[in-house]
Amino acid sequence: MKKFFTTMFACVFGVLIAGFVMFWIMILSFAGIATLSSSAEYQTSPKTILHINLSGILTERTKEDPMNMIFGDNTETLGLDETLKAISIAKDDKNISGIYIEANGLSAGVASINAIRDALNDFKESGKFIYAYGDNYSQREYYLSAAADSVFMNPVGMLDFRGLASEITFYKNLMEKVGIEMQVFKVGTYKSAVEPYIATKMSEANKEQTRIYMDAIWSDLLTNLSKSRSIPVLQLNAYADTLLMTKAPETILKYGFVDKLIYRPAFENLLKEKVGIDKDKELTLASVKEIASISQPKNNAKDKIAVVYAVGEIDGASGDGINTEKLVKDLTKIEADKNIKAVVLRVNSPGGSAFGSEQVWEALEQIKKAGKPVVASMGDVAASGGYYISCGANRIFAEPTTLTGSIGIFGLIPNFGNLLTDKIGLTFDGVKTNKYGTFPNVTSAMTPDERLQMQQYVERGYELFASRCAEGRHMDIAAIKKIAEGRVWDGTTAKKIGLVDELGSMKDAIEWIAQEANMEKYALEEYPKKKGIFEELMEQFGNKTKTAVLKSYLGSDYIYFETLKNMREIDPLQCRMEDIVIY
Repeated sequence: MKKFFTTMFACVFGVLIAGFVMFWIMILSFAGIATLSSSAEYQTSPKTILHINLSGILTERTKEDPMNMIFGDNTETLGLDETLKAISIAKDDKNISGIYIEANGLSAGVASINAIRDALNDFKESGKFIYAYGDNYSQREYYLSAAADSVFMNPVGMLDFRGLASEITFYKNLMEKVGIEMQVFKVGTYKSAVEPYIATKMSEANKEQTRIYMDAIWSDLLTNLSKSRSIPVLQLNAYADTLLMTKAPETILKYGFVDKLIYRPAFENLLKEKVGIDKDKELTLASVKEIASISQPKNNAKDKIAVVYAVGEIDGASGDGINTEKLVKDLTKIEADKNIKAVVLRVNSPGGSAFGSEQVWEALEQIKKAGKPVVASMGDVAASGGYYISCGANRIFAEPTTLTGSIGIFGLIPNFGNLLTDKIGLTFDGVKTNKYGTFPNVTSAMTPDERLQMQQYVERGYELFASRCAEGRHMDIAAIKKIAEGRVWDGTTAKKIGLVDELGSMKDAIEWIAQEANMEKYALEEYPKKKGIFEELMEQFGNKTKTAVLKSYLGSDYIYFETLKNMREIDPLQCRMEDIVIY
């Protein structure tokens, strides 16, 4: 009887959820049709200001996410691609008078911020103004805003400027509590991605590499800030050690971080004065999306450069990130397309599946064999598998603050035995015809022989990874192994040791590849193709619905479910950098 009521409740609940979702799909469909029918290209008018709202999460590419509307996820995203495009258009549009940067709570990688700062510096050549305003500035928001001609802050606002810090979440104690043992196999002293599963704190080797690349990133950040604000680097460091966020705004003004303390209405009046309109008139502020929507003169060049985005975890269990099966199909099409003469691989990935990384590497090799040069452009991170897919490129560009390298490999096989048997009460038995018939058996610990063979399997994977790097970088494999061992490097150091060729942006990479392929006129073609709102809706429907139901049922325990699910589904052989938060 109890089982009957449980089943009946589940069915009723499922029907209610399905009805709710379908209702919102209809609403969204009608809204989408209305939006599409009225979404004409944005037209600028005189004295328009490009408004860059630093809010939400900065992503590599803008992506439509209709399911967020259905399930109430209001997280905003700002696309790096659209932001750079909008700034470029604003530079040449005669109706756009300047740029207004508003600090509003942005999460972003330093390398991506540097790309926007470079675009803003290029914009200044137009002679137009750039003003930044914030009630409160986070450290990275301020770093971006400091590229403006003038920086303004609320008289009772705050500036967070205290240096960089890193944090890793460790799962060892949690897994012991629930009865899970993570059986780990790795190659590389610095390959620290496994540490969260087997330790409760960072190893000394991991602390060493993290401290070194963080010092390099902080140094680059300070150098750029010093140029923007005319504050000596030593003085900036001294200010960072005063816990500036607790200081009075007048002190921040005195130190030279901002140019004026002003309330928002007065700042808006200042903008009106700057563009030459009366105070009783409304400002014409155009968003990044609106300006980026303005069509540019059509490029009819027959020759094309393919810009291929490889963003996110490689074949991750969550399904987000880089789907290597789809990516390889795109690369195969590119190889066969006679109009595509060269490829820019844009990588922003901490790595993932070793198998998937190898498939992408091979597809890129076939493109090179077809006579089409390949250049890699690295974003915030291109480490481990992210470096694996980049290493064969004819040229590698990275930002000074890019995290790259991490040439190492590891394997993870969970043992759920204690959880299933001791805590839940399940037992297992069966028959097999051969010794390893049940391998890998996640319901019991591995035998010493199985551990030995698994370690050998991981070591073979490392040898293949290292050989790919040696071949791509034209280095002896022994030289590669000296800078491998899973160690993470910043972009500047990576260039010094030969893992990177140039420090520069994706724009620099495109210009290089065009010259390499002897292309004077060319058009850019992006892969994967961006999906429309309805395509995204259909693709995300199943996953988002299931996640929403689980979250509503499990509440705060969902994070534990997701962790265990990922452990179960993860590819046994991984080229992945550790999950680390730098703030």
